Amino acid sequence: MIKPIDRGGLLLPECQLWLDPRKRKSFAVISHAHGDHVASHDCYLATPETIALIRVRNGNAMANRAKVLPFGEVYVGPGYRLRFYPAGHVLGSAMVYIETDAGDTFLYTGDFKTRQGLSAESIEIPQADTLVMETTFGRAEYVFPSFEATCERVHAFCDRAQVDRHTPVLLAYSLGKAQEVLKVLATRSQTLMVHKSIAAINQVYNAYEQVMPQTRPLDFLNMRESIVVMPPAVLKKLPRKDCLVAMVSGWGMNDSAKYRYGVDEVIPLSDHADFPDLLQFVDVVAPQTVYTTHGYQQEFAASLRARGYAAWSLVGEDQLEWAFEP
Repeated sequence: MIKPIDRGGLLLPECQLWLDPRKRKSFAVISHAHGDHVASHDCYLATPETIALIRVRNGNAMANRAKVLPFGEVYVGPGYRLRFYPAGHVLGSAMVYIETDAGDTFLYTGDFKTRQGLSAESIEIPQADTLVMETTFGRAEYVFPSFEATCERVHAFCDRAQVDRHTPVLLAYSLGKAQEVLKVLATRSQTLMVHKSIAAINQVYNAYEQVMPQTRPLDFLNMRESIVVMPPAVLKKLPRKDCLVAMVSGWGMNDSAKYRYGVDEVIPLSDHADFPDLLQFVDVVAPQTVYTTHGYQQEFAASLRARGYAAWSLVGEDQLEWAFEP
């Protein structure tokens, strides 16, 4: 059975394959285009959508070093076959499925979301012997409201700002979250104004048939009668007078979130799976062994062990527990 190792990214020694390493490698797999999963490798495997996003965010030189692997196609490596399955996280995000010549099967999720969103491919979940999964929201208190309820909250926030004669400003990361928010806002009559980093990514989404609503460039001097969507990093440049500001994040489930972000409201829309969805995901994969990574990895591994799974975090004290079991 494949045994993964955390080395600033995931290493599969049996296959000599790196998945989402944070330092440059001669060859690696990149699951999606968020910066914490991307490094300037000599050569890497990714979906065409991810490569297009890397071209916008990281430049032509890095994009040109990619090997393209669309969903449904197979890459043959030394002793293994690899395919991508949609992860539902952002456009082009992929789970990595590997079958070895010995017949072992392995699934690495990268970041993923099981609920259907508006701006990413629907997740497809294969079964595998070994599962490595991200557990950002791997504690029982993280149960997100329904998508419909969250959309209503976005609209209610904008309505409240309008009634108070304020400009509604929604803070959303440029890749993935901003596009989901814009899709939610598409039915509104106000002008949608976006930061240039979001506009550039919208063009990639449009090219891959995730059609974005029409927007205008962000202009801090002329925001009246508009709804503004911009990344959190730009908040310090925003003239706060006459603005109502909401952060869009799954961490909005925490009562302290609006004080931590320094905003008027935090709307809990996430591109990750919540606790019940993480549990259901594992049941569908039906693995013999689970390794958890990111977020509440030790806590979620313990929850899985309580349900009868052989589950351990890739780093942490439960590895010691595992090492001394008979």
